[in-house]
Amino acid sequence: MGAQQRKSGTRSALAVAAAGGVVAGLLGFAGAGTAQAAPAKLVQQYDCVFPLIGSDPIEATITAEIPTEVEVGTASPAFAVNTATKVSSRAAQGLGLVGGKTLEGKATATVTVYTPDGPLSGIGVENTVEKTNIPSPPADFTVVAKGNAPSLTFNTAGDARIEVNGIGLHDMIVRDANGKPIQLVTGKDTFDAPCTLKSTDKVLASFKIVPKNPTNPTNPTNPTNPTNPTNPTDPTNPTNPTNPTNPTNPTNPTDPTNPTAPSGSTAQQNLSTQVKAAAGTLSMSQPGDSVPLSAVNQGVGGVSSGSLQTVTVKDARNGVTGWSLTGKVTDFTGTAGAIGADKLSWKPACTTSPGSKSNCVPGTEGPVGTVGATLAGAPDAAATGGQFAVDSALSLAIPATAAAGDYKAVLTLTLT
Repeated sequence: MGAQQRKSGTRSALAVAAAGGVVAGLLGFAGAGTAQAAPAKLVQQYDCVFPLIGSDPIEATITAEIPTEVEVGTASPAFAVNTATKVSSRAAQGLGLVGGKTLEGKATATVTVYTPDGPLSGIGVENTVEKTNIPSPPADFTVVAKGNAPSLTFNTAGDARIEVNGIGLHDMIVRDANGKPIQLVTGKDTFDAPCTLKSTDKVLASFKIVPKNPTNPTNPTNPTNPTNPTNPTDPTNPTNPTNPTNPTNPTNPTDPTNPTAPSGSTAQQNLSTQVKAAAGTLSMSQPGDSVPLSAVNQGVGGVSSGSLQTVTVKDARNGVTGWSLTGKVTDFTGTAGAIGADKLSWKPACTTSPGSKSNCVPGTEGPVGTVGATLAGAPDAAATGGQFAVDSALSLAIPATAAAGDYKAVLTLTLT
């Protein structure tokens, strides 16, 4: 079997009905400066791989009130963004089959703000996905999420825009009628699902960064009218001189006073700088692309087993977004016939290298199939990154009716 290699810079993860919640609360601009807020709207489509049902499309509609102008040097207050996501009846049916009644969780939007000083990338905003009833009988339904944005300050005037690059969903919980979590992933009350943004439009809003308004100078005062000169007085007659008085004794001189310090002035200068995010990469590698499985006897059948070539995942993005490694396999075919892809199962294992910020989580043991399954992943967190080794035992259930011959299939691994 062969494994295809792929590199990706950002993980877009979203779960069954809650995709809409992740961009609720993107960036804090409302009320910044004196500009009026304008309505903003962005509709995005995603293809997501969910537990139980596999791939399914989702449409997220993001709305917000965002100002048309923001002043330089003014810290923007947080503001709310609402996201309504349309989820298919197929998703409702899949959750209903396991007794799911409500859905809730956490979601993180990955946003970039393009400014005159360059892009502010890797901005992750966590939001709460509101508890939503799963319709029964199954029908399309809408999930709502809300959140608040961080405050930002801009240094240079010019044009700017906000782009939504992806959505990450985590800590999603499906509950039964008694409020108890249903484990869609073995051993875990929560789950997430890898998603791919299909829309080309990422711009939520455009705005201008404007200089601070200077204070108005005071008006000069009008000059006063000059006064008329007074007429000179007549000279008086001189008085007779008086007899001179005896001179008085001279007084002792006083001590001289210390001279006053010369007057001065002060001035201030405001300093600013910026640390730009490094553009790291998310990548994977493998030592080979061939995996031989053990042979079985014709007419008897049994398990043909082997081990996946170790996949090394490196996350050097230094951000907050996790990653997901999924796989899907074709049917095993040959001159003698075919064996279905659903007959191949795996048992994932994952090892985190020392010093890594993320923790690697192995996928669920079970069939791989043509729809695909999760091999391993790392959740979104306050700090992510590191190196991880992903392995898996492989087993192919060959029926006794299989004809003698060689069979081959292709296992495709995708890192997002």
